[in-house]
Amino acid sequence: MVSLSEAYAIAIGHHRAGRMGEAAGVYRAILDADPRQADALHLLGVLAGQTGRSEEALSLIAQAIALDPEAADYHDNLGSLRRTAGDAARAAAQHARALALEPARAKAAFNRGLALGDLGRVREALGCFRAALLIDPGYGPAALAAGRLLGGGAEPHAAGRWLAHALSLAPDSADGWAAIGRARLAAGEADGAVAGYDRAARLRPDDGAALSNLAMATLQASGALPEFPRADHPEASWAEPLARALDLFLAALERGAGEVAEAALFRTAVLTIHRGMLDDARLERIAEWARDRLRRAPGDGAAAACIAHGLYRRGRLVTASRLTRRCLRGWSEEAIRADPQAAKWRQVDARPVFLDALAGYRPRIAGAGERSMPVPPAAGGGAILLVSVDSGYWRRFGGWFLSHALKDPAGDRVHVHIVNPGAEDRADLDRRCAARPGRLSWSLERIDLSAHAPGAETTYYACARFFVALDLLDRTEAPVFITDIDARCTAPLPPDLRSGADWDLTIMRDRRARGPFDDLIVSFLGVAPTAAGRAFLGLVGAYIGWFFDRGEAAWTLDQAAPYAVLHDWTRRGRAPRLREYEFLRLPWFDFPVKGEG
Repeated sequence: MVSLSEAYAIAIGHHRAGRMGEAAGVYRAILDADPRQADALHLLGVLAGQTGRSEEALSLIAQAIALDPEAADYHDNLGSLRRTAGDAARAAAQHARALALEPARAKAAFNRGLALGDLGRVREALGCFRAALLIDPGYGPAALAAGRLLGGGAEPHAAGRWLAHALSLAPDSADGWAAIGRARLAAGEADGAVAGYDRAARLRPDDGAALSNLAMATLQASGALPEFPRADHPEASWAEPLARALDLFLAALERGAGEVAEAALFRTAVLTIHRGMLDDARLERIAEWARDRLRRAPGDGAAAACIAHGLYRRGRLVTASRLTRRCLRGWSEEAIRADPQAAKWRQVDARPVFLDALAGYRPRIAGAGERSMPVPPAAGGGAILLVSVDSGYWRRFGGWFLSHALKDPAGDRVHVHIVNPGAEDRADLDRRCAARPGRLSWSLERIDLSAHAPGAETTYYACARFFVALDLLDRTEAPVFITDIDARCTAPLPPDLRSGADWDLTIMRDRRARGPFDDLIVSFLGVAPTAAGRAFLGLVGAYIGWFFDRGEAAWTLDQAAPYAVLHDWTRRGRAPRLREYEFLRLPWFDFPVKGEG
């Protein structure tokens, strides 16, 4: 027959080995023989807590205390259970009782410190951690807990001292190095945070959370996040840390990291795409995770954007636009407006049925305002540079732009279209036109956009260029080159462009594959007075108008529209005669405000 001590030894052996069912069976057998065995009740309660049965655990240990109220470990473990259940106040009291019964119990002092920390009683908690270390100078968890408690607050240096002590006791503690990372990040020391999280991840290479933390710190240290800019990390240095962060997020997900890491992966991918720094191979790996995410959460916009970008890069814009529009069906207008990717992708519609319908569409927005041309272009002459602005942009850049565009006597003509100008703007333009007859003309438009979403004014004056360009083509039979008023003309256009011979469209492309709204850059777009040129402007204007008429216009519509039309024409085998130039590498223009020149 097995003795009581032997039964306990068997049960505890099972318990320590993780054989919870076998251990519970022996504890219950002991209690069947003697229901007043307090140790069995206590240990069965501990086991219940370890297997997620908190109410049963609390009841069992309370019964054990009723039988033996002087057992410090019973009170200590009951306190830990209460803290896990969210009752930090009663937990702290229970640990205090354990300490009163056994003042040299370092674990009880440590546990009471944890509970007091939960209650925000930081100084008392630190006192408990110090007490634990006085009882047992090698009790590293107390130093680690103190460092963690201070790490997110206003005492980062004190946190660092506690954590340094914790690591002196356990140099290979992944938790300790992760706490260093958190404390450094809270103190704004992103590089130090990367070092801490990197050490933690090396110690736990299969821990998805450790890899995700390192990825987050790498992002913050890069300077690429708008909320954490770094003057010592210019954009040219971002590609490597962004790639590393993406790889770390992918590795974290492969090791079981959860939805926080998944969401961060997609957001980081979108940021990296926008900066033109995401290669196709990484994007495809990310898109695989995004496809899985969409199966679980069909409305995840960032995941859909990653998939759509991959499709766009493979020339499957029709599929990409269908995907994003399907994803956005359940979104509110407010949610779409708040998400730049959602607002941009909603404006990308490459479906043939949509583009076919545009041929007969007459946009209401095109006739919603009053448009006039106080100084029309002179008859004859060469190509026309067209800019469209509001009053603010005209006053900021108008004189500067004209000083460059009109400096060469043999240069190109300039037409300024201004939306909702003030009297001062009109007088200024009239005066400038009188000073440069034949070279400068202008038009105006008065339109009420108050019913549209915030930002519609800026989007509209960028898009109005296409309506005005078609009018100028019809009036002058000269090529029209749409540009930005913050561009700088460095030389006249070459004769073959100025004449409009042998081409229909002249475009500037960003070959970094940043998306259909950032591919064809309308900072420079030429349209020749040909049938194809006029048809292109007509379709682009209808496309723009369709989105304005439905209140869905947003920034980059002026680039999404020509890209979608040109993509559709190319897909159908009716591509116009193109002249292509590389983004920000034009021989006759530079763009200082965009970071060039």
